[in-house]
Amino acid sequence: MQCNSKEKALNKKLEEMAANLNESAPVMLDQYTRFEEASVVQGNIFRYRYTVLNTSNADSLVEHGLQSLKENIGKEFSSNPDLRIFKENNVTMEYVYNDETGRIIRSLQIGPQDYQ
Repeated sequence: MQCNSKEKALNKKLEEMAANLNESAPVMLDQYTRFEEASVVQGNIFRYRYTVLNTSNADSLVEHGLQSLKENIGKEFSSNPDLRIFKENNVTMEYVYNDETGRIIRSLQIGPQDYQ
C-alpha cells in the first residue's frame, strides 16, 4: 500500500509542475515551435505537447529537433535541479508534436534509460 501513496504523491507533484508550465502556455519557443501544454497521463508519464507552425516541412523539422533533444537531454538532467524529480522517480517523458491541423507528426518517449 505504501507504494501506492508514493505514486499518488509523485502524481500530485507532476500535476503541479504541469499546471505551472501551463500558466504561460501557449508560448512560441522559436519561429516554428509553439509549446501548447504539459499534462500527466496514465502511469505518471509527463507529456509535453507542441505545435509546429510556419513551415511546409514540419516532419523534417521535428526529426531534426528531436535529434538535438535526445543529445541534450542528458546534459539537461545533470544541470537542471527541477528535473531531479523525474530522475529520482524514473518518470518517462513524452514529447508530442502536432502540425497546424492537429495531426501528430511525431511522438517521442524518453525514459529513465535515456537520461540516467
